[in-house]
Amino acid sequence: MPGSQRQLLLVDPHSLFRRTVAMVARQLQIAEVHEASSLEAAHRLLESQPMDGLLLDIGQGLEALALLQSVRAGALRCAAGTPVALTAEACDLSTAQLYKELDVRRIMLKPFKVKTALEVIQDLAKPPAPPGVKH
Repeated sequence: MPGSQRQLLLVDPHSLFRRTVAMVARQLQIAEVHEASSLEAAHRLLESQPMDGLLLDIGQGLEALALLQSVRAGALRCAAGTPVALTAEACDLSTAQLYKELDVRRIMLKPFKVKTALEVIQDLAKPPAPPGVKH
């Protein structure tokens, strides 16, 4: 059914990776994947358009933290409980703990296969479980 696919946002500075993942996800009808090359662009998009899931590159520092905090605070168009996964070059224990407290489903360390990213997108695209039921 057109228009019934879950809407996900993929934020990554590498256009080849973004385009490949978005194209394959669309072709496999996993989700409609929107792309942003930066967290700033993602923030602008999320101010005007709701998303059902987010896959964010956290960069070298904690740049994604402010965006994720805005999502969790309900300050953007997506629901506060929107499922989120992160990608990173590296992630120490204290950073992982910070993101875990913000209910991040998964942190994927680079390099990883496109197949892995698609599996995560598939998980993010699952419709929410009814109250009282766990995935």
